[in-house]
Amino acid sequence: MPIRPEFRQFYGREWREVTRPRILARAGNKCEQCGKPNHALVETVTSPYWNRMWWRRLGAFAAWRNAFGETTVLEIAGENSNMHRVRVVLTIAHLDHTPGHDEDANLKALCQWCHLNYDKLHHHETRSTRKDAARPLLVSA
Repeated sequence: MPIRPEFRQFYGREWREVTRPRILARAGNKCEQCGKPNHALVETVTSPYWNRMWWRRLGAFAAWRNAFGETTVLEIAGENSNMHRVRVVLTIAHLDHTPGHDEDANLKALCQWCHLNYDKLHHHETRSTRKDAARPLLVSA
């Protein structure tokens, strides 16, 4: 999700050169939610029958893992399953959704999928607020 212009001031040189590398190092350069390694090519599978996404690193015959740390060997079958390959890019999430609140306890390294899921409710609220503000009020005469 792109950074809105009014929040760009919070993501300057200090963010790129100090804060972001510190949080990635703390996380071991892996997603702190599901454990996907940064910049790795992974296979993911989602299904309407599971309320989770499972993943494994390509080239490794390791068991599939999910965001809750559960490990299993899955039979990837069925026409309703959705399997695809993605390149993991770690992002830094503000747990309280406040740009500029850069304390370590408030920041978490998350992959794109986990970050979007973490922010899902917040995105819904802010989008509906922006849309409501952009709508003209109907005035009855």
